[in-house]
Amino acid sequence: MKKRFYYGAMATGLVFTACSSEALNEPDNRPAEADQTLYVKMAIHGDDLNGTRAGDTNGAPDAEGDFEAGVGAESEIKNAYFVFYDAAGKQVGDIVQINLDKATTGVDGATVEKYYESVVPVSIRKGELDPAQVVCYINPISPAELQNPLSEIETVTREMAVSGSDNKLFPMSNSVYYTSTENGTKPQIAVPVATDQLFDTEKEALEATNKAIDVYVERYASKLKFTSKDAEAYETHTMLNGEEVPVSLSFVAEKWALNAESKKTYVVKSFRKESAEGIILPDDYTYNDLNTAINGTLSTADSWVWNNADYHRSYWGMSPAYFTATYPEVAGDVNDNSLQTYYTYNDLTKENSKVGYPTTDTDAKYFKETTVGLKALDSKNPAAAMPSVILVGKYKLSVNGTEVEGNPDFYTYLKGSDGKPLVYFAANDGTADSKVAGGESMLKRFINQVTVLYKRVNDGTEEAPKYRYVRLNPTVAADLAMMVGALKIDRPTEAVLKNPTTTEGYDEIKLPARQQTLQFNGINNTTGIYIANGNGYKEIVADDATPTGTQITLTAANRVLMQQVGFANFYNTGMAYFNIPVKHYGWYRAGNTQKEITEGETTKPNTTTIDWGKVRVGDFGMVRNHSYSINISSITGLATGIAGVDDPIVPPAETKDYYVAYKVRILKWAVVPVQNVDL
Repeated sequence: MKKRFYYGAMATGLVFTACSSEALNEPDNRPAEADQTLYVKMAIHGDDLNGTRAGDTNGAPDAEGDFEAGVGAESEIKNAYFVFYDAAGKQVGDIVQINLDKATTGVDGATVEKYYESVVPVSIRKGELDPAQVVCYINPISPAELQNPLSEIETVTREMAVSGSDNKLFPMSNSVYYTSTENGTKPQIAVPVATDQLFDTEKEALEATNKAIDVYVERYASKLKFTSKDAEAYETHTMLNGEEVPVSLSFVAEKWALNAESKKTYVVKSFRKESAEGIILPDDYTYNDLNTAINGTLSTADSWVWNNADYHRSYWGMSPAYFTATYPEVAGDVNDNSLQTYYTYNDLTKENSKVGYPTTDTDAKYFKETTVGLKALDSKNPAAAMPSVILVGKYKLSVNGTEVEGNPDFYTYLKGSDGKPLVYFAANDGTADSKVAGGESMLKRFINQVTVLYKRVNDGTEEAPKYRYVRLNPTVAADLAMMVGALKIDRPTEAVLKNPTTTEGYDEIKLPARQQTLQFNGINNTTGIYIANGNGYKEIVADDATPTGTQITLTAANRVLMQQVGFANFYNTGMAYFNIPVKHYGWYRAGNTQKEITEGETTKPNTTTIDWGKVRVGDFGMVRNHSYSINISSITGLATGIAGVDDPIVPPAETKDYYVAYKVRILKWAVVPVQNVDL
């Protein structure tokens, strides 16, 4: 076996550095005539986290202050593995594991946290070519599949971004980036090895000067700190006897978590292309193609600088969440095949839950890289595709100055005179009276609004009937009793949500579970009630019946009710959440027209609203080896209701306003600017 020594330097600034085969320094392409060992001098450089002033430099961090060194275990190295490849990307020799305890160490520049320097032996088998490029793995979760051909290594995944018994061991690998902005440039994954960096003896490798192979590495993990202030009371109204009555809603936060996190992460940063169907392709983006996807037609001055060859890093990459055909619109779309994790209220708050964190826990947490591209932005609900902090809790209420005991169910529906949603409550069983004193029930509000329910009156005789239809009147006790017995507040069934008038048969409405409406309480409770559907007054029959021209099925009748009154938002026992998409460097590009807002004569950072139609690739996401800080500086808005404790939390597609004040930093760890949010 041919054994060669390499003198290499590795830096743990936590950024991947990659080299394309086109940039290699003429390797020896002759197969080894016998087994032997070569030696290389390796220098491992660890990049710092990205920095805090990126907003001032068009989304590109500056070496002076925009990078942050790792703390404690973040920079601890247990072992290093090296995989060598020939110029064609075929593995050469066996994977090499070394212990860095005796390696030379030091600090290296403003963006590199520290470096390790050591000689590495590489065993070459007969018939193999000399090593031409190398990938380094620090603290790997598993060596499985790390010896795959270089063309496949971007698709190897892991289910964790940190490991160890206490989740304090940080896997790292080559920093992958573009070495040039010239047209056609591909990302560099493996660091090139020149022939004059190969030595026949360990002594020669140790004594060589300026021959170290510099490998820049970065952590798999993204780092996030979250802090929050208590919410201010949300002041709105309920209705009572036609008059507005003050209601105060106080949000009590319970826990926070990162929602829509990718379930897996790649062992090296990926720049693979995706098909129109969202399938991962075998080719990488060229620099120009990816820059077009990120910046579009923006001028150079307005564009985000997402790659920095001088710093041996890029500030973007593709997570497995990039490669999917669809993203969820509502909770029902989430299943085992979803590439991202969507938590439920129960996941976070049930007894002994290990998911999420109390709001008092402000220590840094670590997550898998999660990024999405144009397919997510073009989806019907881009908000659901973005990694986001969710803050869950329950509302306490007071009505007209009197505190309501416990956490009652409530609904919001339409808006009052102040432009805020009106609050309604659950009804007592068998009546339309509100369970909460001083307020109106949602059932009463809908009953007062519905105009399509009728009773049939016979002005003739039984032998010679003369029918007329009279609209049910909730001010008449008998009519109100009939309506209360027949109706309920509920989420429509899937059958009701299908519109049978489209040419393809059905056009199903995607409806969040929290949105509920007026529905019939079963076919047995509709006796004596007729519904006007624009084509006469119809008797209601069971769905398995064949309706005549004067009849309508229960599903069709429920659809008429739904279409007339619309939807109320349900807060089951006051459960609710705020959703805060994590801003990335792209948000701070000069060409982002919504990063600032103007109020009067004052222009300030936009911390409250997101227009998804203006969002670009890179505005949101969590990239490996970046450190983010989200600070909720104020909560004055209304959270989104939760209908079921086991419903996956999928942020609403129709909502543009996020009334949260928050700050985000991406940190040597690369530090992203502090993201201020007002909720």
